[in-house]
Amino acid sequence: METTKICKKCGRILPIEKFRLVKGQFYNPYYLSQCKECEYKYQRKYLEEKNKIEFTDNLEILIHRHYKDIKPERILDISHFKFIPLGTDETFVKLMDYKKTWLSNYGRVIRFSDGKYNLLQGSYDKYGALFYSLRENVFYDGKWIYKSVHLYAAKAVAEEFIVNPDIANNVYIWHSGFDKQDYYYRNLYPLNQEQYRIVKNHFNKTGDDSEEFILKVMNDIRYKPDDWSRSAMEPVMCGIGYRGSENVDCTSESYLKWHDMINRCYNAKFHEKQPQYKGCTACEEWLNYNNFKVWYEQNKIAGMILDLDKDILFKGNKVYSPETCCFVPHAVNTLFLNGKKNRGDLPLGVHFDKSKGKYRAEMSFMGRQIKLGTFDTAESAFARYKEYKEDFIKDIAEQYRNVIPDKVYEAMMNWKIEIDD
Repeated sequence: METTKICKKCGRILPIEKFRLVKGQFYNPYYLSQCKECEYKYQRKYLEEKNKIEFTDNLEILIHRHYKDIKPERILDISHFKFIPLGTDETFVKLMDYKKTWLSNYGRVIRFSDGKYNLLQGSYDKYGALFYSLRENVFYDGKWIYKSVHLYAAKAVAEEFIVNPDIANNVYIWHSGFDKQDYYYRNLYPLNQEQYRIVKNHFNKTGDDSEEFILKVMNDIRYKPDDWSRSAMEPVMCGIGYRGSENVDCTSESYLKWHDMINRCYNAKFHEKQPQYKGCTACEEWLNYNNFKVWYEQNKIAGMILDLDKDILFKGNKVYSPETCCFVPHAVNTLFLNGKKNRGDLPLGVHFDKSKGKYRAEMSFMGRQIKLGTFDTAESAFARYKEYKEDFIKDIAEQYRNVIPDKVYEAMMNWKIEIDD
């Protein structure tokens, strides 16, 4: 029985155990002609070539790295707090669906309770991912309640601070350097499953996960979802709104809501009839219908016809976005129409009664005029209107308490009417 063999790859004379023993077609055992070392090298080279990632020189970059604009009203002033910020740019932003809770762009959470602001410690799951135990305002069994949930830091930071080009599919978060303890927003990348796999494999082999490389992966059609196409990225609404997917039902309620929103923001002919919408915009994420659809499905209430509102949560707001919008009953939505188109230079809620030579205070609600009296001055008429309207808004908030989220209820209870509205 032979004890050595010549490897046909490297030419070395090696002990027979350095060759792999296999079974032939008729189960007769024999040793391969190349040694195990050469076999391994060949297989490794083959696999590396097979998995090698190459991009064409003319790769079209449709997706760029952008961060969200944060409303100043959402930012918590931490200058008087005792804890040390993790960076000079650490910013705590109010989480709209959690009671008195703020999230920082470094993944830390502050909650106000028992009369003070507390920096939460958080917990880690079995995979080492940081999460916080919080209470989220959700619609359940016909009313809004607070439900105990786990808020994962990486996912929350990505949602609040990073523009996600494909919310439906980009549900995996890549941490720069594969450091899962790093929650800084500039080091997080929302990716789909295939993109995440490619980035991870490439990083494990080369140590490279540069933003340039990740953006190329995000823009390469090979790693796009099956329903993606170049045509789905083409603007189909007012030269700016696009579908984001081939699977779009243009008769669906979500599409009609999106269509109406884009129309209000960017249709010049619509602005001629409704000038109050001039200057309104949709956030970058919502220019993509597929992204808006995700938010719509998460926030709609089955069996209810609701209006998309951008005005209640932040007074004077001009941007439609997940952070600034909410669904409310039509009666609630009409409360915040200011009638600026028809009242001229007079304050809100005031008209001049030519027959009496005085100023009349009145409020409109659901097509009904509520007369509040006549006054010698516009200022006196406005003062009466302001008092009545603010109380009326509070009454409606209480009436719809179970069908509006807490963030809307609180905004209505704290709403102030100003003479220059």
